[in-house]
Amino acid sequence: MSELYTASRLRVWNQCKRAHFYRYALRIMTHATAAMAFGTGIHKALEQWYLAWKAGEDRVGAALATIDELDVSEVDRARMRVLVVAYDARWGSEDWEILAVEVEFRYFLGDIEIGGKIDALIRDRRDGKCYVVEHKTSTADTSAGALYWDRLAIDTQVSIYVDGAAFGLDVEVAGCVYDVLKRPMHDPKLATPIEIRKYTQNKGCKICGGNLQGKQGSGVVGDHPCSICKGGGWRLDADGKPEAPRLHANQRDTDETIEEFIDRVADEVAERSDDFLARSIVVRLDNEFPRMRQDLIDTVESMRALDERRLAPPSYDACVRGREACSYFAACTGRASINDESLFPRGEAHPEIASAA
Repeated sequence: MSELYTASRLRVWNQCKRAHFYRYALRIMTHATAAMAFGTGIHKALEQWYLAWKAGEDRVGAALATIDELDVSEVDRARMRVLVVAYDARWGSEDWEILAVEVEFRYFLGDIEIGGKIDALIRDRRDGKCYVVEHKTSTADTSAGALYWDRLAIDTQVSIYVDGAAFGLDVEVAGCVYDVLKRPMHDPKLATPIEIRKYTQNKGCKICGGNLQGKQGSGVVGDHPCSICKGGGWRLDADGKPEAPRLHANQRDTDETIEEFIDRVADEVAERSDDFLARSIVVRLDNEFPRMRQDLIDTVESMRALDERRLAPPSYDACVRGREACSYFAACTGRASINDESLFPRGEAHPEIASAA
């Protein structure tokens, strides 16, 4: 069986040769970060969304049922539910025929076997053209003209998937529908600590003994309830409601419920849908393919050359990406042994591809 090269494998190798050795030679399975778990959850939900579309069933229901079964926090589950519902509202009316979902492919460039799994393969009924669909989650800037989209002009994964559809699945595609779902970074609002709460100035009813500086009226005049404040002791506003002290508008006396949190995030996603749901059609021109395929061949030959010499130099610039350290950081810094399988368990080289070794 030949060695398999996927877009994921090539990405790891380009980031760090040592991480590639740990992952694909030693087959060490890394622990998912919160961001990775969120992306995986959205991916699973959209897989069911597209499968339900293909079967003519309830898409949103299928996606939400999948999210409900995920082992994630209640807050992340709420964020996912908002994004999936918004995705359906924005893109669910496309006149598409769903040809395949999570479909695997294999093809060769010379003696190099390339493989992968396409999120979805669709045919646009308006012009009959077929497209690969790829969906990602991100917190990057995905506004029009952002560098996020410029880099897709040379993105290896897109090139492999377009070739994979043609050579591995015998489907000529016009390009890749590239969907990006931005992860909401909102958190539920918590009650303001009692010691820092601030209240509006109360207005006591002057008729029954209060004043405007905070003294509440008695609520009675003689032996009868005060007719002005209705016995409450506070001055009434124009709507007849007591102007009792209340928290400042930016403070809370209770934690936000998960239902309130979902409603708030959903409202913001609906108002700023372009920020949270972005789509671009990425194409590959005929004259681009020779160079891109040669780049891929050169990369794999470089990988093979280092493998033959048992070289796996680290790339320390890749040790920390964003706010998270590499999964192998403890091993590279000597704080743990890479041979400790309780910390670095072994698994399959390509778990995303069922038929891969």
